Amino acid sequence: MSSTEEGGGAVGAVSTDQPIINNNTNNNPLETIIPIQGRNFTFSDSELRNLRSLDVAFDGDQLDPSAKPLIQRVPSTLGRQEDFKKYFKPKVISIGPLHHGDSAFLESEKLKLKLAAHFVKNIGADKDTLYNNMKTEIDGFKKCYHPKGLEKYSNDDEKLAWMFFVDGCAILQAVYMLSVKDIDHTLSELFIKNELLTFVYSDLLLLENLLPFPVLELLTSSRENGEKFMKAIIRFIDVTVKGPQSHQQDR
Repeated sequence: MSSTEEGGGAVGAVSTDQPIINNNTNNNPLETIIPIQGRNFTFSDSELRNLRSLDVAFDGDQLDPSAKPLIQRVPSTLGRQEDFKKYFKPKVISIGPLHHGDSAFLESEKLKLKLAAHFVKNIGADKDTLYNNMKTEIDGFKKCYHPKGLEKYSNDDEKLAWMFFVDGCAILQAVYMLSVKDIDHTLSELFIKNELLTFVYSDLLLLENLLPFPVLELLTSSRENGEKFMKAIIRFIDVTVKGPQSHQQDR
């Protein structure tokens, strides 16, 4: 006797009293979901918020491949790794807003101010003009940072502009000193130990210790001798990031 005669249908046939899911791809996929039988429930406000959060997550914060990178803190998962901190957390000097005001770097504020004062003198520009230029361009510089990194400066552009001004001048002076032949004499004039300056240089390219490059360009654009400072910066980036070995050979 065949299976069709005994069971009334082909092997594997679905019983007619069970729901069949429609796999037609032209239909709305939501219509193919079979709800579990039971009483109807009313969602609470918190449950409605949870369900709506799925829609928000789907539509919001889409990655934009064309968006320019922003200066920001590293993800917290990486921040908890002690071995990784050397790549983003400064040791001696804070640059930019992310670590500004940290008690660990209060001593470095005096060092930055001293370096900045020597830069203003060496470039031969009026300090009032340099600072006013920084205030004028502050909105553009703020766009280089993730908004969370500037939360404590949300209503204080004056403080932010001063920080950019001092930090930018200090970077330019410190890096320019690398190209000075009698660097020991220069350091003695500034009362800076060579060992301390070595740590300063290592802090300048850390992920959470950066300034927008246009800050440096602005500070060096007002005088002809600003070119020598900018050349020193470019060379510092080249030898530090691209080829530290070639830098050692040049020296």
